Amino acid sequence: MLLNSEDHALQVADKVKYLFFSAEGRRDTNRKFFPHFYVEARVDFNDVRTGFRQTVSLNRALEIYSENAELLWAGDMIREIDPRKITSVKPHSVLLGCLPGFVDANFISRMETQFLQYLLRSFAVRIYRNFALDIYSYSRESLQDFVRRCHELLDGPLRQELDSLHEVFNRRLGQIAQKHLHADESGPLEDARADAQNKNAFCRCSERIAGLFLNAAVGSNPAAESPRPPAEMRELEERLFYLEWEACRAITEVKRSYTDKAWSVDEYIIHPNLKDIHLVRSCILWMPLQAA
Repeated sequence: MLLNSEDHALQVADKVKYLFFSAEGRRDTNRKFFPHFYVEARVDFNDVRTGFRQTVSLNRALEIYSENAELLWAGDMIREIDPRKITSVKPHSVLLGCLPGFVDANFISRMETQFLQYLLRSFAVRIYRNFALDIYSYSRESLQDFVRRCHELLDGPLRQELDSLHEVFNRRLGQIAQKHLHADESGPLEDARADAQNKNAFCRCSERIAGLFLNAAVGSNPAAESPRPPAEMRELEERLFYLEWEACRAITEVKRSYTDKAWSVDEYIIHPNLKDIHLVRSCILWMPLQAA
C-alpha cells in the first residue's frame, strides 16, 4: 500500500528520520524526489597481519523498491552520496513521491542488517605487498611511493652486494698484476718502458673499475654495451679492457635484480570485520532517481 508522503511521514516521524538531496544550484523546478534508504557508516580498519590502519567514511543510498529488506545488495544498486549535498530541509522546488507503507522503524533496522552484510561481503580496501621484502604499503600510500620505499629498504643490501662484487674484481686485478707487472725495472730500456706502460694501463683500469662501483652505489648505472676493443691491443690491455666490461655487466645485473625485487609488488585485499564497522545513522533520503 502506498500512502501520501506527508501523511505517512506524520505516522513514522518519531521513529524514522528524513533527509533531502539538495536542489541548490538547479535551474529546473518541480522535480520529483523518491525515497531511498540512506546510511552513513565508518569502517575502522586495523589489520594485525599487515599493520594497516585506516578509517573510511561511507555514505550510501539504495532505492526502495521492495518491501523485502532481506534482498542482497549489489554494487550497481548502491549510490555513493556526497554528504555536502544533503540537507534536513525540504527544497521548495521539488515534489515528493509516495512513501511505501511498509517503511517503518523495523524496515530500517532490517535494511541496516543487510547493509552490514553487504560491507562484510563486498567492501574492501586494496593495498600493496612486496614479496621480496614481505612488507605492505601504508594507508593511502601510492604504488610509486611504496616502490620508492622498497628501493630505500633494499639500498643497504644492494651496497653490500656491490662491495662484495668489487672485492672479487680487485682480486682479479691482483692476479693480472702478478702475471704482467714486474717490480724490477732495471732491465733493458725497451722492457722498462713497456713495464711503465703496463703499470699506467693497470692503474687507469683499476681507477675506472673503482669508479664504476662507487657511482653504481650512489645511483647511476654503468653502460654495459658489447665490448669493442681498440685494434692492436697488447695482451695486458686486452685483459684489462674485458675485465672492465665484465664489471659493467655484473653491476648492471645486480642493480637490475634489486629493481626487480623492489617491483615484485601485488595487490593485497583487506575486508572489514563486523567489529570494524560502525553505523553512524540511517534514514530515508529523498532524492531524484538519477542523482549522483
